[in-house]
Amino acid sequence: MPKASALQPQDGSRPLGKIEVLPNAIHSIAVQATYGCYGVLGLAAAHLRNGQAVLLAPEQSNQGVKVTITNDQLIIDVYVALEYGLRISEIAHNIMSSVKFSTEKMLGIPVSQVNVNVQGLIHGPSTEKK
Repeated sequence: MPKASALQPQDGSRPLGKIEVLPNAIHSIAVQATYGCYGVLGLAAAHLRNGQAVLLAPEQSNQGVKVTITNDQLIIDVYVALEYGLRISEIAHNIMSSVKFSTEKMLGIPVSQVNVNVQGLIHGPSTEKK
């Protein structure tokens, strides 16, 4: 298996060593940023099963994020299931902003694209308790 490509944050100071950030770390940042957005019910698999979104368990949530590094450009694809009845475009823009901000803040690496793929809409948990 080939070694996963890593990004190296740019810092203006004289380097004391080498810092590499593997895509798995970027996955974790993107997952946390996505779950923090209102209207997100979960991360979904990149492929539908029988035309339906497949919600991922928390331990599999990294599969709902795809990180691509090309020409030192960071592209993040997020696959989500959203709550039915809310404005999809607004939630998607919030996810884009949150993932981009969190990644750039934590890593110091510019993110060129955050693509949000809405895999399905799900009725949220009912708020009434009997």
